[in-house]
Amino acid sequence: MTRNAEFLAHRYDETSDAFQFVALDRDQHRRCTFLTDEYIPAQSRRIMIEAKDINLEPETLAPVDFVFHSAFACSTMMARALDIDGVSMGLKEPIVLNDLVGMKRRGAAPARLTQILQQSVDLLARPFSSGEKIIIKPSNVVNSLAPSILKLRPDSKALFLHAPLKSFLRSLAAKNMWGRIWARENMIGIMDDGDLIGGFTSADLLRLTDIQVAAVAWLSEHARFARMIDQFGGDRIKSLDSDTFLRNKQATVARISSFFTLNLGEKQIDRIVAGPAFTQHSKDFSKFDTTARLDQHSNVQDSNGEEIDMVVQWAAAVADSQNLSLDLPAPLLSSQE
Repeated sequence: MTRNAEFLAHRYDETSDAFQFVALDRDQHRRCTFLTDEYIPAQSRRIMIEAKDINLEPETLAPVDFVFHSAFACSTMMARALDIDGVSMGLKEPIVLNDLVGMKRRGAAPARLTQILQQSVDLLARPFSSGEKIIIKPSNVVNSLAPSILKLRPDSKALFLHAPLKSFLRSLAAKNMWGRIWARENMIGIMDDGDLIGGFTSADLLRLTDIQVAAVAWLSEHARFARMIDQFGGDRIKSLDSDTFLRNKQATVARISSFFTLNLGEKQIDRIVAGPAFTQHSKDFSKFDTTARLDQHSNVQDSNGEEIDMVVQWAAAVADSQNLSLDLPAPLLSSQE
């Protein structure tokens, strides 16, 4: 069972040092927006296996690359686009990695955390089909573990996918109260990770509006990504903003195919761009395209535009005061493409 990709490594329990596996075939993966209990069929078989009883043969594991992101950046669209039979399998936010973030934030011993992280990524690297690559798109809360993951997987590459600040704030505002609650929860996580940019005390953050808090979190995530690109280099990490992605879907898929060595042909790329990843909403599978996203942002601009514009200007001043660039290095595509 532990060598069978149809049993997803779903959770890790620190107390019992055991993994929970859940039965999930490839079609069910595709129907799950995320690999969370909200979307996994309730009747799916589950079993707990102690970590010490799991023995994976390295030669049976697939090569793994990663799509890290900072939310509202079309990362689920990217993961769905990279789910290609015989080529690659996109895993959408496996929650087992979130469990390890919890371990880290609770002060787990680094050696033990590294051991379980290695085992977790290995379990996620079991392929459905021989010769396929695994593309893991973790939740954005896993970004604090990204440096450790890339150290453990020296042959892996990563795409850092992010929304430009204004698009990020528009997407958040479109979610109304729940988006604003998420913004503060996201900030708490970044603070717990020790990755908050300088210049802000807890009292300072309480004085900010929700949109300002979201902007500070975005800057902090941006700074974290920039540090990792500097650490691991542009050969292993590329950055991409969601607006450039949506304007250049064909070129993006072609470039990511080359970067992740998927070796897609022109006809394969055409089929992917015309397929459900780009024509159905990644959350509810309703009809969706770039125009629908622009219409959503236009509605937000009507109701929250003045505040968002002010916060974008304020965030640019904050970034300038801390010598932070609003543009990430090592772009997969230039903004002019």
